[in-house]
Amino acid sequence: MKKLFLFWASWQLILLTGCKMDLIDFIGNGSNQKKYTVNFRIGGLNHNIGEPNVGFQNEPIKNYITQLSIIVYDVSSGEEVARQTQSSTDLNFGQISFNLPSTNYIFVAAGSNTPFGINLFYQTPATTPVKLQIAQAYMQYLYPDPYEGEKNYRTTDTFLAKDTVKITGNKTVDLMMQRVIGEVEISFSDVHTFNAELFGESTAISFDTYNPFNGVTRRPIFQVNTSANGPFKLKLLTTGRTLFIDIDPPGALPIPVFIPIERNKTTKVSGNILSGEVNITVK
Repeated sequence: MKKLFLFWASWQLILLTGCKMDLIDFIGNGSNQKKYTVNFRIGGLNHNIGEPNVGFQNEPIKNYITQLSIIVYDVSSGEEVARQTQSSTDLNFGQISFNLPSTNYIFVAAGSNTPFGINLFYQTPATTPVKLQIAQAYMQYLYPDPYEGEKNYRTTDTFLAKDTVKITGNKTVDLMMQRVIGEVEISFSDVHTFNAELFGESTAISFDTYNPFNGVTRRPIFQVNTSANGPFKLKLLTTGRTLFIDIDPPGALPIPVFIPIERNKTTKVSGNILSGEVNITVK
């Protein structure tokens, strides 16, 4: 009986030793928590505005975006637990990995050709990262100065992806990016040279809802010559509302044109602006 007891105790010790990390992993706390390597495959970038998403591209992602950020959130708390940002000048651009304990995560990927921040619009090398729960978290195009009126960029192609994944071992997570901008194309038959002043542009987009927000206080004015340069084209974050552009022909008062912007679509504005015969198509 004594030998049987010793054998049972030894066997239990072996089991406990072998399962130590798994038990810690199950508890979900402590610095010795077992972690798994999570890698990513980024797709959905290789299509033009108006075209359907065709899946994973064969080309390097630097052909399509110049900045990529992946942010990790804990599903149960909504808290950010990890983040990495890369630029297209990095040798390993697009190769991001995390070591994470077993639980459910929300992975968010943001990519653009316009520099952007996470939960902020201005940053320096010394800027402390701002962490928000996913319900409040967002990406925003960066401003050159710490004032929201100092916008001096043009919005470029911008993508988001989001997926909820349970991590129980080493895993590669597929993140299929979705374009979150639309494009406006303006060309009139009766006026070829004009100034265009944009009102109501958004500069940020929510990770949770994909809703854009934050209008800019400095309204960009563009000098347009469609005879020399072809139709005036401008990419914009889709807003869920109608924007408007003041068209200012020489010798005439500014004429407002109301423009719907839809994700991954082009809004074409044409016709005769001076007589008010304006045609708008979205495709």
